[in-house]
Amino acid sequence: MGVTLLVVAGFGIYNILNMMIYEKMDSIAILKATGFSGNDVNSIFITIALSIGLFGGAVGLILGFGMSALIDQIPFNTSSLPTVKTYPIDYNPKFYLIGAIFSIITTYFAGYFPSRKASKVDPVIIIRGK
Repeated sequence: MGVTLLVVAGFGIYNILNMMIYEKMDSIAILKATGFSGNDVNSIFITIALSIGLFGGAVGLILGFGMSALIDQIPFNTSSLPTVKTYPIDYNPKFYLIGAIFSIITTYFAGYFPSRKASKVDPVIIIRGK
């Protein structure tokens, strides 16, 4: 379920960046007309995507840790497990590392495909169209 949520979040970031490219088409055309290459435009949008991924991943990990700590305080009384007093939570750092890596990889690819489209924009066609 967690992987499904992360993939859906990746598609959400892709849609946001894709719409941002359509809205910023004039700015991209001006950048390319003033000498920016397609790789420069590509790196701008990948940087935006990675900043979203880093910030969102950090906030998600902090909130996830906080919610885990709250759930860890809830009493869990059952006769079949007499030694377990609260809900069992695994605080293994490997899970947090997997979440951080997945957020970075997902946002990289979510930013790569729209940025590739933006880097191929012909500034003459965009400026003439306005």
